[in-house]
Amino acid sequence: MKKSSNRAGGFVFILIGAGLASFSWYLYRSDRAFMQQSVSTTGTVIKSEYVRSEKRGGAYYAVIAFQTPDNRKQEFRNEPGTGRPIYQDGEQVEIRYEKQNPANAKIAGFWELWGLTTVLGGFGLIFMGAGLKIAFS
Repeated sequence: MKKSSNRAGGFVFILIGAGLASFSWYLYRSDRAFMQQSVSTTGTVIKSEYVRSEKRGGAYYAVIAFQTPDNRKQEFRNEPGTGRPIYQDGEQVEIRYEKQNPANAKIAGFWELWGLTTVLGGFGLIFMGAGLKIAFS
């Protein structure tokens, strides 16, 4: 294969990796802002809701209830959905919610808070590394 086509292919990989890494950085900043504006409490899984999708077949989402310090009851559906229920009904889980907007809440687990950021950042680095290797070898 010609060296110029290797270089072009390498730069395409570098651009894709840079795009993924940039989006990961954006998500990181958004997640970090959520962590700074949110408080921690305990919630209770009230059900695992199955949502059918024509494209993916469907997923299970944990529906969690919690109470704010001013005794307002809140419920939210945790993202992302999974292929099978992860949490048991009645299970206590640590959650985080925004003080100003309690409807914006998440389970306080690594994958729920940082999973997409980590995966996209990792793929971005892999693509950039492969692109550098291809372009300059």
